[in-house]
Amino acid sequence: MIPGSPATASMRRLLTELGESGRTGALHVGGTPGGVLYLIAGRIAYAESPACPGLGERLVSSGRLAPQTWRAVYAEGRGSHRVGRVLLRDGRLGRNELALRVMAVIVDATHVLLQQADAPARFAPGERHWLGEVGGVEFGALGHLTAARLRAVPGPRRPRGRVTATRP
Repeated sequence: MIPGSPATASMRRLLTELGESGRTGALHVGGTPGGVLYLIAGRIAYAESPACPGLGERLVSSGRLAPQTWRAVYAEGRGSHRVGRVLLRDGRLGRNELALRVMAVIVDATHVLLQQADAPARFAPGERHWLGEVGGVEFGALGHLTAARLRAVPGPRRPRGRVTATRP
């Protein structure tokens, strides 16, 4: 598989290939709900999917940041891919708290995206996320968490015996 072209191979295999080759960019995953995995030097730096709350939504809904504070931080840092650094610089979050919150977002979104094994995907080299580099996560470090979550998801029910179609 060639990163940068449409693909329908296993998401896990594709992420492993991108990680092992030390790629930087964004893996856009199609389908429903879809999403994007952002890599820096082969490490997952951020992940997002419409099926999961992102960092800002989590910080605001938990009461950790006021909505207007989040909007100001996001507006200041997004264009230069430095939202994480602005949060740290202004003392709004500590480094460990930010890393843990980002890890939670990555684990949730990666879990959703890995369930879309046959979804179309394309890698955009060099594309960066507004959060910026905060200390990414190696895919291998997420593997055991995601594998456990996938095992907990019930598979599709298969009918027992022979099924016959009927017409109305």
